[in-house]
Amino acid sequence: MDSWTAGLGKIIVSRGDRGEDLLETIEKSAWENGVLNGVIVSAIGTLENCRIHRVTSKELKPEEEYVDINGPLEINSINGIIANGKLHAHISVSDRNGTYGGHLESGSKILYLAEIVVAEISGIKLDRILDKNSGLKLLKAV
Repeated sequence: MDSWTAGLGKIIVSRGDRGEDLLETIEKSAWENGVLNGVIVSAIGTLENCRIHRVTSKELKPEEEYVDINGPLEINSINGIIANGKLHAHISVSDRNGTYGGHLESGSKILYLAEIVVAEISGIKLDRILDKNSGLKLLKAV
């Protein structure tokens, strides 16, 4: 385990519009506001479709599947960390048939709108570094 102490900087409040890619919208908003390291504080809205991936094995190098969920969908929550400008986020969405969740992928299109709040992490620089033992990109303070 590793842990680091950091502070909070500015708060970015943004709105994504119909047809925009949700992942790209969050990253672009952070980038345009000078946030390279941050945390998603809140996110709500609707999606036309949602593209996620999830693990399907317990192996050290996990097998994954990509899933496309057609909407309309409500965004229940998004949790994630922006490290060195790259977002790693997990999303929960629902429709009248159920709730779905996983790692947010590009290709998730906003239906009506998405409202996102990102808090800047200050005082440290974060990145995801490839770990040779696990094959995973692990969050590190650099």
